[in-house]
Amino acid sequence: MSDKVFVNPRYKKVHAVDRYMAKGLDLIFLVIATLVLTVLWYPIAAIGAVCYALFHDAFNDGVSPGKMIVGLKVIRYPEEGSLVTWKISALRNISFAIFTLFAIVPMIGWILMFLVGIPLLIFEAYLLYSLESGYRLGDILAGTRVVSLRDYRDIMTQKEDSPEIHETENQ
Repeated sequence: MSDKVFVNPRYKKVHAVDRYMAKGLDLIFLVIATLVLTVLWYPIAAIGAVCYALFHDAFNDGVSPGKMIVGLKVIRYPEEGSLVTWKISALRNISFAIFTLFAIVPMIGWILMFLVGIPLLIFEAYLLYSLESGYRLGDILAGTRVVSLRDYRDIMTQKEDSPEIHETENQ
């Protein structure tokens, strides 16, 4: 069995502001969905909110609703052709799921949100902004990278057109 690995350093670092905007839009969608579901039944809203926070990158192969609007995509790195699985999405979004879980549990959850959740998100934002690679903790845990959707399409088209570009076979 051989796995093809395509390592491409030509992706430009996505600006932190674009990633903040995409995550902000995802959080807006999360809040709206949670409020709508809360009207129906609170436990469903809580479970739905945590599930969305964990798995929103797996629904559309690395393109969450916020990333779609901003034009970004999550890829597994360096296995660029591989799908962003439920597990990969959960690993990269665990900090946001923890924050969401604390935010939807009244009283003790809100205290934990301020003591643990918000500092965790601030740390994620700090890493995203300060690391030269542009990775945040979730990217490191899951082995992912956020790229411009346009760059991804261009590079994958080039890869299909010329198979000799950095393609290796692992045995």
